[in-house]
Amino acid sequence: GGCRRSAVWGRTRRRPWSVNAASTAEGDGVLDTMDDDSDQNSGRPKRSAAAFLGAFLLNVLLGTLYCWSCYLVPLEQALGVGRGLLSGVFSLATICFTVAVAKLGPWLYAAAPPAVIGTGAAVCAGAGLLIASQSIAYVSAAPLFLGYGVVFGAASGVGYGLSVQMASRAPFGEGLSTGLITSARAAGAFVFAPVVRYLLDGGGAGWAMSTMGCALLASAPFIYGVLATDGMKHPLASQKRDKDLPMTTEEEERERQLGPAMFALWISLGLGVSAGLMLMAHASALLYSHGASIGVATAGVSIVSVFTTAGRIFGGWACDRSGVGAERVLRWAPFVAVPALAGAAVAANSVAAAQAALPAA
Repeated sequence: GGCRRSAVWGRTRRRPWSVNAASTAEGDGVLDTMDDDSDQNSGRPKRSAAAFLGAFLLNVLLGTLYCWSCYLVPLEQALGVGRGLLSGVFSLATICFTVAVAKLGPWLYAAAPPAVIGTGAAVCAGAGLLIASQSIAYVSAAPLFLGYGVVFGAASGVGYGLSVQMASRAPFGEGLSTGLITSARAAGAFVFAPVVRYLLDGGGAGWAMSTMGCALLASAPFIYGVLATDGMKHPLASQKRDKDLPMTTEEEERERQLGPAMFALWISLGLGVSAGLMLMAHASALLYSHGASIGVATAGVSIVSVFTTAGRIFGGWACDRSGVGAERVLRWAPFVAVPALAGAAVAANSVAAAQAALPAA
């Protein structure tokens, strides 16, 4: 939840100084101007409520990726395919999301300013949904894999990584700000699940996806305006060091310490969120298979999102507390989910057991 910083954070470096062109031309070699994206007193990223708000809203919009379970039953009926094939769409989206956070994102964060990246993520996400909506017209799952799985999944990953990096610009504690940013992704599913359900009832899966895609496209200018409000004209991160150049002693020590730590964090992250991601992808289907009505089953997405949002905010707040800390939060959090998930697995026909498993996970 709020304790996790994106892996890309540890692999990119802030640009604390910029060289004054005039002084360089004169040969005095003095670094006498601060980057206007940094706090002039500390060299830290400039605090900006507007930039943080933009990152938060971007994550809410891209969180519609987790409305996938709302589409499952209508797509099964419209395409005549099984649950296993359609589950592969969300699995592909999760893979592309992860690759975008770990690989594509760091390259983009060093190449373009936040407003451009955020706008591009919204546009690509909207385009992905429009592509996915064509699955109904062509009676094929291929547009779903391409549009929802690859394009939407990758765009969501880039936007998420950007938002987490910008959490440090919030005018309050880092743990709480990271918790709010990560919770925004779950809040997106909570906010838009009823909208998706309404669109599904009104025009089917193709109509719902195309409408949500147009909404994401329409949000792009607003996202750009908010992220560009405080004049962040530079990329968030510096370019990666040329591998052909020798590393300094400090860089060697940093890599030596960071490598094992990042590996452990990625493993714990993958294992820790797997249960939650499975429930987000199949929340509606889980309740439906336990005997719930279609209305109650659709509400499963909102149940997961509400408790995920609350857990991330509370987890971030707890990480900021000296008496708790990130280590204790990470150690004890799994024990909240395991009993409820085991109960739902055993009580296969109990709607109550399934409902209890969703908020716990």
